Amino acid sequence: MEKNELRQRIRDRLNHLGIGAVEAANDVDGLERNFIRDFLEGKKQSFSSAKQPLVAQALQWSVAELQGPTPRRTPQATPKMTLVPLLDSVTAGRLRSPSSQIPVEDVPLLAFADLGRGDFFALTVEGDSMDRISPEGSTIIVNKADRSLLNGRCYVFSLKGETTFKMWQAGATPHLAPYSTNPANKPIFFKKRDLEVIGRVKRTLLDL
Repeated sequence: MEKNELRQRIRDRLNHLGIGAVEAANDVDGLERNFIRDFLEGKKQSFSSAKQPLVAQALQWSVAELQGPTPRRTPQATPKMTLVPLLDSVTAGRLRSPSSQIPVEDVPLLAFADLGRGDFFALTVEGDSMDRISPEGSTIIVNKADRSLLNGRCYVFSLKGETTFKMWQAGATPHLAPYSTNPANKPIFFKKRDLEVIGRVKRTLLDL
């Protein structure tokens, strides 16, 4: 309870009893005659646990009544959940032809919190060319509504109709870069007309 609220409750109680703060304290052994008045005037900021029973007695309250009701806890907002269709797999190695990359009915739905705004789908990662962030078997969440290429961010690309999961590297010679512990994985270079951005990878996760 806030101090100002407690002070007002004590004032109301004294008015109800028809006595002053000093008079109330005089009737209690061990309680200084000006103790309650000093609290009401802001000269004291709190009651010690030892003083609470004495102040409660002066006000003809129980200690629980002095302390007042337990503050209600504000319930935490429930995170917004987004249902994301798990469509298929995507290679994080060599390019492959997609089988069911386009949303279809009757696919598993995965629930994720705090994805933000977007149009999402999930894919299972195959291969090890992105294993520093997404090992084989992990799931990536792709936002189809975010296709703006930013250097160092990860995307699902389509290159001549085949899909791959890579990191975008801008510069004089843009390319699709692996992020891997396996040195056998190499960058993919392309002609601009052959490349399509499917969506930016928003999240990656792996069940253990």
